[in-house]
This record gives sequence, structure tokens and C-alpha cells, in this order.
Amino acid sequence: MSFTHLHVSTAFSAHYGVSWPDTLAAAAAADGADALACTDRDGLYGTVKHLKACLANNLDPVVGVELAVITAAGTTANGATFNNAGWKITGRVVVLAHGQIGGEGYKALCRLISDAHQNTASTAGSRSRSAKPVGVTQEQLAQRADGGGAPILTVLLGPYSDVGLALGRRNYRQGRTLTEQWRSILPIGALVMELVTHLSPPGAPLSNAHAVRMLRLGEEAGVGSILTNAVRYCEVDGAATADVLDSARALTSLSALPDLQPNGQGWLKSAQEMEALAGELAREAGYGAAGAVQLLASTAAVTDRCRMDPVQDMGWKQPVVPEAAVIGISRPPLLELRQRCNAGLTTRFPYARIEEEYELRSRLDHELGIIDRLGFASYFLTVAEVSAMIRTMGVRAAARGSGASSLVNYLLNISQVNPLAHDLVFERFLSRDRSTLPDIDIDVESAERHNVYHRIF
Repeated sequence: MSFTHLHVSTAFSAHYGVSWPDTLAAAAAADGADALACTDRDGLYGTVKHLKACLANNLDPVVGVELAVITAAGTTANGATFNNAGWKITGRVVVLAHGQIGGEGYKALCRLISDAHQNTASTAGSRSRSAKPVGVTQEQLAQRADGGGAPILTVLLGPYSDVGLALGRRNYRQGRTLTEQWRSILPIGALVMELVTHLSPPGAPLSNAHAVRMLRLGEEAGVGSILTNAVRYCEVDGAATADVLDSARALTSLSALPDLQPNGQGWLKSAQEMEALAGELAREAGYGAAGAVQLLASTAAVTDRCRMDPVQDMGWKQPVVPEAAVIGISRPPLLELRQRCNAGLTTRFPYARIEEEYELRSRLDHELGIIDRLGFASYFLTVAEVSAMIRTMGVRAAARGSGASSLVNYLLNISQVNPLAHDLVFERFLSRDRSTLPDIDIDVESAERHNVYHRIF
């Protein structure tokens, strides 16, 4: 059989993940898997490497994130504030983007992560207990998961979610209440219970008993359950490194969640091992062999709706240019670019003869035709805006490299080199066959470099 791991932290999850995406993808493919997830903590840090690794190993990528769920609060029951900013972490969940829907799932996931990091810096400019923690509220999750009638994100309520923590304390009433709260706020079909067992002793986190409670609650609430192994390393021997990372994280974490590994079971287990775990949980829950089949089928169903098409869903190897609105342009970028270049012709060549003007116009039309075909007009306008910004700061700057081969760059005052006067070929800088954005290198005096960065930001 084939099994897809839907909760996998890579080494890009600081102080948490151990193995690199290419190692994990190669191991999953060797086991017969046809898909693999990357769900790094707090961001998409390993996602690009994950896509590349999946493509190299003929796997469908699944993309997600593990985020803290936070709530704004004034005081607790005993009058103590949650923190100086009035925030409390109630648990952690995994969020997976849906695929095959024109990128809407990935877009929602990116925006959700932006929500998580917004306003997290303290007044001192660094993380502190007085800052908003990196995380999202249930309301933000609900907003991003709603695709206008159909969910575009799936939320996995795992052992360290508020529901999982309540069931870990055997507080069934609270677990039911919290589950119902999640069901009421999220779009229908966007919620599923995540079962994780690392074969811990009963009463400890990630035990069979804990997973069985979550399985029963998932069935009772009608949200269903899937099986993961909350993977942190590829092979068994990665557990030692995970212990070291846990120790480092325990010293610096702002969260009191008990998310340290109880034992060394968090590796990328084989399909056979995961099938055996599904059988154990179903049997202990009283659902028998049919329950195990259903659990694995539910896991496969979530996998299928989250399979990503790297090109169509995520724009794999497709250049992304800045939106023209960012620099205050409301009309088509190419029209704006052509007008500025025409103005540049008058400024740069005020006394051009007829034959010179014909050569300039021909070269300009040639360059603009390629820029239009590639859709890069707003990119050139953005670089021009940055160049003008640097000049207004009184900072010395100069364009270098192949960008000096472009008449457009010269007319926009990005470069001070007339390419026609030096017989520079535009195609050395940009051609019709190019699929990536060209580099327009601008050197600034080193003492002012950071001031320039801050002004651009």
C-alpha cells in the first residue's frame, strides 16, 4: 500500500525539524509513496526545496504550515494577564492548502501566514514576552479557509491543538465544546481530527489512548479523522538530534505547550508501519478492521484534495513581477513604460538627427516588444522607482553588468550608459527565450547601503 505523511517538519523548522526536504522525499519515494507534505513551523521556509525534491522523486507535493492558534484576552480567571500584549497561545494546528484549484489554496495559505506574523515585533524590535506571538486566531483561519462556498484550506486538529490538549487531560466535555466551536466557525469540510501516536505510555502525550480519544471524538462530531506521525526526522537515529533541538527550544520558547517529543518515534515511518498503527488505534477504539480501513481512506482523501500542481497552483519557475499599484500606477504598465521611455528619448537625445532617431525608435520598439512578451513592464518601472528614490537620498549609485545593454534602462535613468554608443546587444541582458527575471544590478556607496534598504522597505 501507499501512505502519505501529511504532517512533516523539515530542517527549515528552526529548533524543531531535523531532516532536509530532499532526504525526506527520497525516503518517501523509496517506500512507494506518491505524495508527501511539508508543514514547517510558522512559515513556508522549506517549501521551495520541498517542491524541487518532490518533482525529482516523482511525488505530488502537499504544502502546509504548522501554526499556533492564539486568542486575545484581558485576564484569566485568577486575574493574571496572558501576557503584556493580551495574547494567549491555546494550541497548535496544521493547515494544508487545497490543490488543483488555480492556486487559490496556496494563496490563502500565504495570506494566513502573513496574518500570523503581522504585528509580532516588540517595540524593541525583537521577540519578547510582551509581543504578539506568531500565530492566528480562529477567525483568521475561518476567513482564509473559506473559498466562497467551498473550503480551500484543511485544518488538522492534532494532539497539541486545544481539543487535543483537553482530551490529553481527559476533559471530554471541554474537548466536545471546543470541537463544536471549531465546526461552527470553519467552512463545512475544512476540519479533520489528526491522530498521532508515538506509542507513549498511557497518560503521556502522543499515546495510543490519547489518539483513541481523538478518534472517537472525531467520529462523534462528524468531522472524521486522519493518521499522521508528526514527522520530524527521516530515520530512527534522528531522534537524538530532535532531543537536542527540544532542549534548545525549551530554553527560548514563549509558549508553555508540552510539544517536546516523549520518545524517539517521530521518523518517516513506512506505509506498513502506519497501517499497523491504524489497526491498533481502530481496534482499541472498538472499530475493528473496518475502522482502520476508514482511517487510512480518510487520510488518502485529504491527500487527494491537497495535491499541488507546482506550476498551476504555485507558479513554479514562473517569474513574479511587482504589482504596478505598489508604485502608484493605475493604467497598464506597458503603456506607462512606453510613455516614460518616449520622454527619456527627448531628455537623453534632444538633438538627435533623423537617422539617429530612427535607430533609437527601432531599438526601443525591439526592447519593449520583448519586455511586453515576457510581462516584465512593471519590473522595469519598479527598478526605475528605486533608482529615483536613491537619487533623492543624495546617495551615489551606478548600474553595472548586463543591464547596461538596455536602452530602456538608459531612458529610465536606471543606467547612465548609452548602449548604442558602445554597440551593446540587448539580448545579452534579456531575450525572448528567457523565463526568469533579469538582474538589474545597482551599486550604491557602501556606507549608505543599509539606509537605502530601509527606504526601499
